[in-house]
Amino acid sequence: MMTISAAATPPEGPRSNGANGARPSQTGLPGGPRSIAMPPDPAVEMEMRKRRILRRASMTAGAAPASQQVLVDTGVVHRISKGRALLSQGDPATSIAFVGMGRLRVTRSLGGTRSLSLGYRGAGDVVGESALAGIAAYRDTAIATEDVEALLVPVATARALIAADQAFGSGFVTMLVERQTETEDRVASLLYRNVEQRLAELLIRSVARWGIPEPRGVLIAAPFTHQEMASMIGSTRETVTLTLGDLRKKGIIDVDRRRIVVLDREALKSRV
Repeated sequence: MMTISAAATPPEGPRSNGANGARPSQTGLPGGPRSIAMPPDPAVEMEMRKRRILRRASMTAGAAPASQQVLVDTGVVHRISKGRALLSQGDPATSIAFVGMGRLRVTRSLGGTRSLSLGYRGAGDVVGESALAGIAAYRDTAIATEDVEALLVPVATARALIAADQAFGSGFVTMLVERQTETEDRVASLLYRNVEQRLAELLIRSVARWGIPEPRGVLIAAPFTHQEMASMIGSTRETVTLTLGDLRKKGIIDVDRRRIVVLDREALKSRV
């Protein structure tokens, strides 16, 4: 009996398509390999989001790579919509927040209907830092004035890194000094400057923090309401509206869709 080797009869290949005998590609396009789009890895995407937030924070800019990895591993990304609180006065002080996107208004309730506006925090800022001093509950409330994304890091983790990483600890001290200086400047302004001077000073600080150059001057990107500005300078909404109108008539500022454009920065500085 004759046996036939399998190698003697090679398997039939795909049929040719066309006179030139070329085989069709798996994608249906001549000569093109099959390309399968892989879905993004959620874990990788989340780590990238966390690192983007940390890159914006001056407090973490000089931190060692190992310290930044700890922040990524222990931090949780929170997204909140306009009008909601990221941190609330009286809640357990368990985390500090690194702001990656958006803007927050920080206030402190003084009892009853009275509250004190402490300032605004935006991308690159830290919120809830007083928790690092060991307090049991947050002293302030941070409310989103626009959609906000932040990285919440446990207080215990942040305190351990401050002790272990000199650069990270130095960044924290620098932030505290800046906040203290800001507070002292506000107190001096409330004591010794009139409303127009205080408002001009607020606009100058806002230009430095939120300003975007444009052909007419500098646009303050943060859309402050008149009530928010009044709270910041210890005045009333009506007085702020009148003072802004006066500055506008003098050609020092303009208003563009609820945002203030500083047309003449030197003239504004002369008002302080």
